[in-house]
Amino acid sequence: MNHAAPGPLALIAWAQALDWLLLLAVLPVLLLLFRRMRALFARVAPVGALMTAVGPAPGQRLPARLARAMDGAPLMVGGTRSDGMRSLLLFVSGTCPISRKILPIAQDFTRRESIDLVCLGDDTDAMQHDLIARFALSPGRFVNDPEIGRLLGVDKLPFALLLDASGLIVAKGLVNTREHLESLVVAGETGHVSVQSYLNARPRAA
Repeated sequence: MNHAAPGPLALIAWAQALDWLLLLAVLPVLLLLFRRMRALFARVAPVGALMTAVGPAPGQRLPARLARAMDGAPLMVGGTRSDGMRSLLLFVSGTCPISRKILPIAQDFTRRESIDLVCLGDDTDAMQHDLIARFALSPGRFVNDPEIGRLLGVDKLPFALLLDASGLIVAKGLVNTREHLESLVVAGETGHVSVQSYLNARPRAA
């Protein structure tokens, strides 16, 4: 006895049923992947400057220190500012390629954030004058004094300290991107002085 071939409507119905079965089979896998990705993002650290353990810690006040700027004029580093501005102390070197990369970024960043940029270094005066000319830095806001770096525990470059108007160290760390600079400002807004403290304060995912 011959059986009739299934009609077009039956074939369409079978195809649709097969599609639904495949979709139902894939759905649990997609849900599992979504949960895994959410757990992964929960563990990803925010981008921030890497804070070192040496030198004065955030929360401490940086005493005022009279230094000589590259234009020969005296410049006060640290202490209370009468204009109420924040200060970014940026340690750089003309021989450091990352310093040369971060300088124009820091100039734009501090201008947008209304922060006073003070560059510091430990090179020959000739090398620092070349750096000032190359990036159109203000020689009156550039200090070439190795003693300041030693007092603050700076051993790698480029390194930045963000001070509030009273001379309090808000945050500090190695910086080589705009995100690192932004993290110093965010530290003052959130109360987390570093990425490390942010991670320690977060509840651990199950």
